[in-house]
Amino acid sequence: MSCSICGEDGHNARTCSYKDKGVQRNRSLWVKFDNLTEREESDLLVQIIKDKRRIAPKGRATSANGDVRELPNRIREALKLPGYIGENDEKKKK
Repeated sequence: MSCSICGEDGHNARTCSYKDKGVQRNRSLWVKFDNLTEREESDLLVQIIKDKRRIAPKGRATSANGDVRELPNRIREALKLPGYIGENDEKKKK
């Protein structure tokens, strides 16, 4: 049987080392990879998602990936930052 908190075998929620009573979840991590092939991008993203589930099952994630020219706008969109020009905004300007 696997743990209901972290998903690993060999223990349960009661004895899980990831159990975080009283622990503040106020940390963030921002990482940028560039100079990748499409295959490398895909493989890295799959592995990051797997590792996130294993290491930080309660953590939330947002990602933005694509061509380097598209990435700044995709980051703004993913993070809901001002300055994002969405598809509908572009149509309105024309």
